[in-house]
Amino acid sequence: MADRFPPPEMKATKEEMDAAKLPYQYRDYCAHLLIPLNDCRHKATFAPWACGHEKHVYEKCQYKEWKRRVAIMIEEKRRIGELV
Repeated sequence: MADRFPPPEMKATKEEMDAAKLPYQYRDYCAHLLIPLNDCRHKATFAPWACGHEKHVYEKCQYKEWKRRVAIMIEEKRRIGELV
């Protein structure tokens, strides 16, 4: 099963995430996109219309990761016979 849905490569290192002061719950496969998004938000003083591109790229990454986890869950349920 792990071969069918391999996790993406972790692009942000622990040191980069520590330097960006990312909370632990956000240190996932999309952390490398959250770091520049947070930088942009701070520079724009959290203006809601700023950083649209960075936000879109980060949310797309989160969505793809969510779809991968759902596919793993469905595969696991089919394997144990809960899903027909």
